[in-house]
Order: sequence, then C-alpha cells, then structure tokens
Amino acid sequence: MRRSLGFLLVAGVAIFPACFVFAAPAERAAIPPEHQPPARDVVRYGPAYRYPQAGWVVVHVEGEPYSRGYQQGQLLAKEIAAQIRMLATLRSVRAPADGWKSAKQLANALFLRKIDSEYLEEMKGIAEGATDAGASFDDRDIDLADIVTINAWMEIECLDHALEATPIGLEGKTFPRNGKPRAPAPRPVKKDHCSAFIATGPATTDGKIVFGHITMAGLTSAPFVNVWMDVQPKKGCRFVMQGFPGCVWSSQDYYINDAGILLCETTIDQTPFDTNGFSLISRARRAIQYGESIDAVVKLLSEKSNGLYANEWLIGDLKSNEIAMLELGTKSQRLWRSSKNEWVEGTKGFYWGCNNAKDLAVRVESLPAEADLHPDKLEWVCDDRDKAWLKFYKTYAGKIDSTAAKEAFSAAPLAAPTSLDAKYTTAELAKKLATHATYGPPTGKAWKPTDKEREDHPEIVPLEPHPWTVLTITPPPAAKK
Repeated sequence: MRRSLGFLLVAGVAIFPACFVFAAPAERAAIPPEHQPPARDVVRYGPAYRYPQAGWVVVHVEGEPYSRGYQQGQLLAKEIAAQIRMLATLRSVRAPADGWKSAKQLANALFLRKIDSEYLEEMKGIAEGATDAGASFDDRDIDLADIVTINAWMEIECLDHALEATPIGLEGKTFPRNGKPRAPAPRPVKKDHCSAFIATGPATTDGKIVFGHITMAGLTSAPFVNVWMDVQPKKGCRFVMQGFPGCVWSSQDYYINDAGILLCETTIDQTPFDTNGFSLISRARRAIQYGESIDAVVKLLSEKSNGLYANEWLIGDLKSNEIAMLELGTKSQRLWRSSKNEWVEGTKGFYWGCNNAKDLAVRVESLPAEADLHPDKLEWVCDDRDKAWLKFYKTYAGKIDSTAAKEAFSAAPLAAPTSLDAKYTTAELAKKLATHATYGPPTGKAWKPTDKEREDHPEIVPLEPHPWTVLTITPPPAAKK
C-alpha cells in the first residue's frame, strides 16, 4: 500500500448468502492474559466498545449501517478530529482550514456519489456520532463530507499520478515549441511502501495458509493506523481489519472475515483514472463484507473500478486452502491462482507483493499517457524486496509458519525503521478472526520526526515500538457492579 490510513465496516446489498461461521463463541481466541484490559480501560457505547492493547485501539461495532457508524463516531470522536487536523495540515501547512476545504470539495465532486448508499449511511453515522461526542474542526460540526474525505484520502493522493497516465486525446501529436517537442517530465523516484505475502500447501509447515502484511508510510499517519476494527453487520460477514478513525474500509489493507477470506494489498504504480468508475472505498468494503470465495472477492474488487489506488491484492480462502494474487489496474488486470498452479519465479505455494507489478499489461497501463516507451523493454525486474522475498521462500519453502512470518517482518529490507506495524496470521487463528500484530517499527527502534516535520506538524510524535500481541474478537470483561 501507498501511504497510510485505515478503514472500517459497513453492510451491503442482500444478494449474497449468509457467511459461514468457523468458530463458535466458546472456541474463539482468547485475549492473551498479559493484554487482558482492565474493565476500567474499556469504553462502551451500547453494544460497541473500545479498549487499548499493546499500542492498538481495539474497537467493536455492530448492527445496521447508521448505528454502526454512530457507535464508531462516539468511541473515536477525539481521534477523528485529530486525524482531520493532521490531514488538513498535510494539504496546506500554512492554511489547514483552506486545504481541508479544497480536499472536501474534491472528495464531494469525485467520490461521494461513487460510494454505496450503505456506506454513506455508515459514514453519516460516524460524523453525527463524533459530533455528538464533542468532535469538531475549524469551530464547526463534523459532517458527512469530512468522513468521506478521510476515507477517500488514499484515492485523492493518487490523483496526480493517475492523471499523468490518463489520455486526454492529444497523445501522439507533436506541438513544437521553439522548434523542439517538449519531453515529458521525469516521474519521481518510487518509494517503498508495504510488503505482504500469502502461502499455502507445499510452502507451509502444515499445508495450511499463512498470511502477513507490513505497512510503510509517513510518520504523520502513525497515530491513526492502529485501530483494530471488529465489525459485525446485520447483513454479510463479520470481519476484522486494520483501520483508522472514521474508516469504513482498511486502506492499509488487511482484512479477515468469518467466511474464511483473507485479503490484503500492496500498492503498484498508479494507472489511469476512470471518472465513471466506483471508489475503492465501496469495492474493498463489499469484497470483505460479502465475499465468500476468491471468485467473489475478485469480482467485487474489480467491477466498475475507477482505477485509483492501484494495488496487488493477495487473497486466501480457508475453506478451500486456495490462495491467489490479483494485480488490478484500471482496465488491465492479472490473476494468479494456486488451484491453477500459477506461480512467479517458481515459488510454488507462495505469493508476495512489494509495490512492483509483475504483469506487463498492468505495468504498461501505469506509464505516462504521452510516454514513448516500448512495452517489450518493460520486463519485470526484481527489486531488493522482491529478492528478499525470493530468498525467504528459498529458505523456508515447506516450513513457512508463524515463526517464519515473524522473522520476515523483523529485519530489512522487508521491515524498516520507518515501518508503522506488522501483522501475520495462521489458518487456525484466522478462523477465529485473530491475528498476531505489532504496532510501531518491528525493528525495535523508535521512529523520531525530523525538525522539519516537527515545524510543519506540531502534533507529530515519535512512533514507539510495542510488543507483539494477539488481537482477537473476544469481548473484554464487564465492569463489576
């Protein structure tokens, strides 16, 4: 993934069958004793609650869309207001309120009407719940467009590169200036963002799925990507995800649902923007709330895509033990499936992602629209992290398990001092909607802001490493009467 925000939950259209529940309540993973929250640390609002765990904020919401949203708004009001302030400053250091106003206008014009009504209801609930709990920005109430803007932030950040790749109709024509055609401006050097893997069958110790993801993004995102959301909608699957205050999806992205679907992504070079397509907010949320198979997830992610926030998705199905990798551009896409014995570089039972698209058509689609490059010269080339994943596979093939996953996310180049977190799970844990997770740099050293970052963002703070823990859906203890 590219930068970092989080996502949340919503219910969709009642056209999908009810989800298969893997574990009865008595079989669900327990909160590790060392992280069992004291009852005094649990904040409740109706059936919803939040509590701290090893740097994470665990949040449970349930019910109809507006109710779920209102619960989240009540529980995360302070954090929602703080995130808006931070994003506004990112938009305009000198005039945050003006920067946020322009971002809201963009989100309203381009994305709001491309989001499912169910998720708009949820976001309206978030806005009104947060406002009723005292949240505000620029001396006014939080409104629906504020919450849409938070959720659309990843797509807003992708617009510049998307527009570079979007034809305008003058491509191939020459317009001399001083007798010379203008050369396209060089693209900025690509930065590393997230890394992820999924393994099964011949690659793992027990032949079952192992799955993991690590987030690399800016330090301004750090205080807001530690929300672990447990969403129990009236319709569709119960699911958990890493999210952010005010989210209805997990822009990180890391999800598990109770139909046995595991889903995460890493960003790839941005492809064109289709203004007629639908926001990833809806498509990703639908995929995890209503997707019960790899086929369903692929369809829901790719149907009517607007192309923004182009990603390489890793998908697993615990019911069939199948894994898949989907590179999704705007019009181009490529799907690899373990059931078809489709592998990259011979990594049988193993897929990985690290911001380097493997499919030629997807790479070509991301080129600047005016670029005069030959596709046959754009073959996939391993970067340092690709080589690290291939080395990991060579070392652990047939032995990938919880220990190997943790090892992968503990050292460079797959983990960095500027990593925000790391998560991994096994089939047995995922059946219980549980995951291992650490918040903060998994390398163990604090990430401190620069003097410039402190000047531009007075609220910025160092990101401290936290111990590994197991995040679960086990309800916390009730307060004693």
